[in-house]
Amino acid sequence: MDTDILVVGSGIAGLFFSLKVPDKYKVTIITKKGRKDASTNFAQGGIAAVLNKDDSFELHIQDTIKVGEGLSNRDRVELMVKEAPRLVNELHDIGVEFTMDEKGNYDLGREAAHSRRRIVHAKDLTGEAIEKALIARILEYKNIEIIEDMVALDLGMLDNKCVGIWVLNTSNSEIEFISARVVLLATGGAGQVYLHTTNPSVSTGDGIAMAKRCGIKVANMEFVQFHPTSFWMEYPVERAFLISEAVRGEGAVLTLKNGKSFMKKYHSMGSLAPRDVVARAIAKELKRTGDKYVYLDLSRIPSQRIRNRFPNIYNTCFSYGIDITKEPIPCVSAAHYLCGGIVVDESGFTGVDRLYAAGETTCVGVHGANRLASNSLLESVVFSERAAYHAISSISGERYRLIDYTTGTEVIPHEKIETMKYTIKKVMWDNLGVIRRIDEMMDAEKKVSSLAKQISLWEKKANPNIEFSNLRNMVLVARLIISCALQRKESRGLHWVEDYPYKNPNYERDTII
Repeated sequence: MDTDILVVGSGIAGLFFSLKVPDKYKVTIITKKGRKDASTNFAQGGIAAVLNKDDSFELHIQDTIKVGEGLSNRDRVELMVKEAPRLVNELHDIGVEFTMDEKGNYDLGREAAHSRRRIVHAKDLTGEAIEKALIARILEYKNIEIIEDMVALDLGMLDNKCVGIWVLNTSNSEIEFISARVVLLATGGAGQVYLHTTNPSVSTGDGIAMAKRCGIKVANMEFVQFHPTSFWMEYPVERAFLISEAVRGEGAVLTLKNGKSFMKKYHSMGSLAPRDVVARAIAKELKRTGDKYVYLDLSRIPSQRIRNRFPNIYNTCFSYGIDITKEPIPCVSAAHYLCGGIVVDESGFTGVDRLYAAGETTCVGVHGANRLASNSLLESVVFSERAAYHAISSISGERYRLIDYTTGTEVIPHEKIETMKYTIKKVMWDNLGVIRRIDEMMDAEKKVSSLAKQISLWEKKANPNIEFSNLRNMVLVARLIISCALQRKESRGLHWVEDYPYKNPNYERDTII
């Protein structure tokens, strides 16, 4: 199969990039499951933009940099923030049904660590609204094709340039090579390497793993953001249900089982403190009390406001037997967002000819050591647009056909793969979570390295399928997270280590491997 532009991933970054490509070029979007199986679809909160008279670009910039704990790139943060209003309006014009106030303006919400109300949202289903509108618009373009059930296996490299992608077509179990003049990796995050995550099953770090196998630099993998509030379940589920930070922005308060709030003793902003602070506070309180969860108390928010602003959260919690207009929500933290990833410049260029990346799979420099709420969707549209413009300006005429992808014939039993995946997720949850210790991280390194050796042996003889591909990527991403974490001998942002409880100015730099 040949195309001009090959996009791997059907979330906001891949879709928005595709819409920016002139229609004289053929664009092929591949996704390893359905077109809507992306983290974008589960984003509740919204997209941050300065749209109020009492707000300013500088305030949004400073909020972002403050949360980034000294590692955010000021120039790229400024670029992102200043593009936000234009791109939010463009999304609205495309057809995203953002929630409006009674005057016809955007109904701006507030989330943790934002100094102003600047969250543009579609009630509590913003990601789904964006995904729906972008896919609807893409279907209008004859030059853009979305192919489902295509598992990206590896980059096709020739003379130090990326000339396409090796894929597994799960509809016929055949391995194919898709030749392209430009490749964009927009494969999202890697939450599935943890036992508890808000990410969908497709979030196994595929783009990061494919890039690293080809020697491409990745950075800041230690900075895994744990969302403080996911709905507590007695047993781990594939994807934990997220309780948006916007709920706390509207006045909800975190409490213990006895009803006492506790966040003020950890941060002056209380329940609206940055996510890393809140997640650590919850972990400490649960360890101190022995409880399994904390509560999110919405009693300060009028019942009608809850139903209107958070219909998805209200209905989902109700299905679990909780009426959130009358009862608090049991909550625990869950792996949510990866601030590190493939190193790219402000145009999404990886440094490898013809290869670009955008969205959560990248480290473009705006988030630093922690991401400000609702900057993720914003980052995706800003830098995917820039990637599209840069890619088109430098597109070359040649296509190349690769024919040799060596695989085995043995089918690895499903039970073995699932056992290995669970082990990785459990090791990462126990040892590379919200609060870390050097001895536990070193123990994780030994265990995951041992698993990696076994998977490497399987790889030489295995006939690839989607399960094994996910496992192969998960173990590599887990090793990258551990490696970066062990190199950073300090506590900063999302990386908090009991052995090094303070920041060290010597580590005010990216961890690049």
